[in-house]
Amino acid sequence: MTNAIHKKLLIKQVIGRLLLDTDQSGCAFTLEPDGEGWVIAVQGVPQAAGSEIKRLEDDLNLFYFEEDKTTGELRKWWLYDLDVPAMDWDAEKQTLTLRVSSRVGYTNERV
Repeated sequence: MTNAIHKKLLIKQVIGRLLLDTDQSGCAFTLEPDGEGWVIAVQGVPQAAGSEIKRLEDDLNLFYFEEDKTTGELRKWWLYDLDVPAMDWDAEKQTLTLRVSSRVGYTNERV
């Protein structure tokens, strides 16, 4: 049985510039609760994208989506930190780890 939930992560600069789309890049990622916040771990991040994300770490918006392929329901979250997301970029392993304090659900009707 295949997983009916499709997950996607977008990392954008606050001005709206797309830095990483896990669907387009093929990057695997996890989003896990961690104490009072969340940890996002992304694998296979292209060098240029990882370096640019690290350079702009004070200027990021993170968005997480879950689409139920069976029902078509789309759930959306904005992931953010009350200060600045903690970030680890390992260029050699092409891994990016972000830690944020908050996750808020939203819809386009109530933005």
